[in-house]
Amino acid sequence: MSEQHDHDHGHEEAGFGVALGFRIFEVDGQIYMAEAEVSSYVDDPKSLGATLVFHNLTELDPTAAPGEDDEDEGWRVDIDEELTRDEGGGTRDQFHAILRQLAAFSEQDLRDYLKEAREGHGAGEDEAGEGEGEES
Repeated sequence: MSEQHDHDHGHEEAGFGVALGFRIFEVDGQIYMAEAEVSSYVDDPKSLGATLVFHNLTELDPTAAPGEDDEDEGWRVDIDEELTRDEGGGTRDQFHAILRQLAAFSEQDLRDYLKEAREGHGAGEDEAGEGEGEES
């Protein structure tokens, strides 16, 4: 699926960065939120890339006091290589192109990215739920 790129996404003043949750879906009884972090590259602040971050919402307690229910950092996967956008174009145009592609992701696409992100971080079935990384 996706591969690592040779430059990091940055949040410098000259750059751009936004994180937004865009889909909630279920895999093997576990509820996940897919979040996209869209940001400028450190080495080229005029070019945008994106990272998907998956958060397991199953254990989230909406009644917990702030700080009491520690938020997990989620599983991350860069998707820059799979995005189509004019990296030399305006930030707004690149952002909208990325958003359109995120909106078009199917639930199966997200399941595949979640599996890739978990495998990339060595997350096994014991860590986050039985069979969670398997497709259903």
